[in-house]
Amino acid sequence: VYGATQAAITQLSATLRTELGARKVRVTNIEPGLTDTELGSHIDNAELSGELDGMFGFMESLRADDIADLIAYTASRPAHVNLRQVVVLPTRQA
Repeated sequence: VYGATQAAITQLSATLRTELGARKVRVTNIEPGLTDTELGSHIDNAELSGELDGMFGFMESLRADDIADLIAYTASRPAHVNLRQVVVLPTRQA
């Protein structure tokens, strides 16, 4: 389900970009990798929670500030520049 949701968001972004580009509205799809947020604490499946904990133990994750900085950078580009898609991962995440 997660993969299907991500694919739908990518397609929605492409559609919005096509429909709104003529009005000079920029649409960017920012796709972060492993990011340390409170969402992990809401996983009620012990197996998935353990896997996530293992990932955080294995590599340094992105922080919320990293994503906020990327959003600020994206929004601060000149009006004629649209970053269509940004994939940001921790260095050790493949």
